[in-house]
Amino acid sequence: MNEYALWFIDFFMIIRCNMEAKESEKSSENEVILLRSFSTEIFCRSIYYKCDRDHDGFVSLEEFTAFIKTNEQVTSSTEPLTPIILNNYERFDQNHDNKLDFEEFVEMITNDGFLKDFTNLGNRYVKFLVVPVCRTRRINKVQLQRMHTITGMYENEVKFKPTDIGMILLSVIQIILFYTSSKDPLEFKHDKRREVWRYMTYMFTHNSPFHLVANVAIQLLVGLPLEMVHSWRVLIIYCAGVLGGSLFQSVIYPDEDLTGGSPGVYSIFTAHIATVIMNWREMSQPVVQLILFSSFTVFDTIYKYVTFRNKDDISYISHLGGAICGLLVGVNILRNLRETRVEKIIWWICIVVYVGMMSTFIGLEIALSISGH
Repeated sequence: MNEYALWFIDFFMIIRCNMEAKESEKSSENEVILLRSFSTEIFCRSIYYKCDRDHDGFVSLEEFTAFIKTNEQVTSSTEPLTPIILNNYERFDQNHDNKLDFEEFVEMITNDGFLKDFTNLGNRYVKFLVVPVCRTRRINKVQLQRMHTITGMYENEVKFKPTDIGMILLSVIQIILFYTSSKDPLEFKHDKRREVWRYMTYMFTHNSPFHLVANVAIQLLVGLPLEMVHSWRVLIIYCAGVLGGSLFQSVIYPDEDLTGGSPGVYSIFTAHIATVIMNWREMSQPVVQLILFSSFTVFDTIYKYVTFRNKDDISYISHLGGAICGLLVGVNILRNLRETRVEKIIWWICIVVYVGMMSTFIGLEIALSISGH
């Protein structure tokens, strides 16, 4: 990062923190805003000298605009910045000579109107340059996050750790049990609903080697990258998908049995959709990922279920149940690198829908068990 970038970050830190302090009704006169704590004059002079590229003692409009535009942090915001800089610059260029002396410069960058305009415009950049200031009675500190851009932040989190072996262990257990154990005590049977472990253990059973290999391959190829970012949460989502799949199957098709970990596999697919939704701004290609996983999931669950129902020993309804649970649980427990207000609303909607849906299916399942269906 070049020296202009560093000064630009500092400049936005001051703007953000100054606005935080000005908007706080609880701040007392003794709580000096961060702008003053950095020493207004010293800081402003340092920015002033950076802007004054020809060292003539004045900052021209071109110099001030160039100072911001040449910063790699805001390349994409060049156009919207220009009119705001121009409008504010003209307001404080009192003699209209297209040059600001130091006093005019300080008056401009510390003016409430300028700070508001600049902060609103640069808000999406400020949020990733500066950790939100502690909203307590005292502004304690500001820390810079060590990143160049918010885009790609998610991809930077993809790192394999020794603890990210949930999908690997699950796959190994499934392979071992397929070749060494009878599936009878593990598979879900509609006439043995009171053996509640079957609602989960059927994920360790498979009808054929192809069924096993397909599930293991997909859950490793799709699940491991997700696990590298979200760790143990992926295994919880897999289990939630398995439970959702068995409940959907048992309630909607109460006379059919169920084997295989496919509902868990589909929950991983929709967990990817969940993490795209909740980390949209942090991903490099969110649209591509959303289209990819959504297209496959919609076609292979909703379309196939509507078209074929449960056919040829394939439980499309359990796939659909696993996918729905994966999406809802994924939104709730997967890491959200930078939470926004909209994402918080989505979080609450998903948790309410999931709790309501699961309560309904569990209630229906208990009723079926009591009736001896």
